[in-house]
Amino acid sequence: MPIGLLIVASLFLFNQCGPDEKKLEEKYNKAQGLFWANKRVEAAKLLKEVYDAKPDYKDVSFTLGRAYYFDMKFQDALKCFTEAYDKDRENLTPLLWIIKTQFAAGIRDKSLFDNIQSFAKRDAGNIELLFMNGRLLEESGKTDQAIQSYNQVVLQTLPLALAHKRLAEIYKKANITQKANFHQRKFENLTSKE
Repeated sequence: MPIGLLIVASLFLFNQCGPDEKKLEEKYNKAQGLFWANKRVEAAKLLKEVYDAKPDYKDVSFTLGRAYYFDMKFQDALKCFTEAYDKDRENLTPLLWIIKTQFAAGIRDKSLFDNIQSFAKRDAGNIELLFMNGRLLEESGKTDQAIQSYNQVVLQTLPLALAHKRLAEIYKKANITQKANFHQRKFENLTSKE
């Protein structure tokens, strides 16, 4: 009997020491809902609790970083995005958010330019990256290179316009007039010759 009691006590202690996955899941899901309801302070608080309990839980470091970013807590956001990127170097999304955070925070050091280069090597056509790069080139007086960066953004406008055209036609066939009209206007705005 003492061995059985010891096993039961050990299992009880083991269960109490580790984070309760169900509670983490509930807290994480509630935080996600709050985040999307634009209640970022409350979301960040819950996400921080999940992070403190289990830092590698789902994408909690990335999501917490986004909450910090939108509340302009750029240093905290940068830490979270860097951690998320370090966990999975193949995922460019955290790297893009690192760049966006550095850009928004006014960081103009070598790390920003290294991050842009690293991202561009793997996704040279990202519109957000091209736009930020254009702005940085403008700031540094490299107008000719800024023009090239912005021209790359403009070149991607036609496929975007065509996507709006297709959506307008699909919604029109489905008798969803409001969305059809919206996408038709977007198409016309993107293709108009001023």
